[in-house]
Amino acid sequence: MSSEVRKWGVVAAAVVAAAVGLFRWWTYPPAVEFDNLKYIQLLSTALSSRNSEWVDKVALAVTQRHAEGQMSDSELGHFEWLIALARRGEWEQADRVCFRFAEAQLSRRRSRPPTAEAHDHGDHQHHSAEATASTALVRSR
Repeated sequence: MSSEVRKWGVVAAAVVAAAVGLFRWWTYPPAVEFDNLKYIQLLSTALSSRNSEWVDKVALAVTQRHAEGQMSDSELGHFEWLIALARRGEWEQADRVCFRFAEAQLSRRRSRPPTAEAHDHGDHQHHSAEATASTALVRSR
């Protein structure tokens, strides 16, 4: 009898662990492509400022990015959820969820590397690997 109880205890623990893991995976924000990370910051600013006009501008921008194929359905869905919270006046919750959204982007793998647009410092230019290699070859002669 004791081994039977232990067996069911192990099964129950495994089911609970799987359920918790599935719940965490299901509720974890999606990875956002490098070129779209700035929209999390823009939305965060709009939410913390409680500025509906800024929220609407972010909504328009992310919808446009999605229409252009620059944002995935899961990214757009998460932005739309946050925007809906703000539009219902749930500013604090939207702000907290947006913070977790931004936090979830740390050390995430993305399907595409950043473009020069996403990595613009304004004070210098980035060059392609081919151009950099060509420049190095010319300088070494």
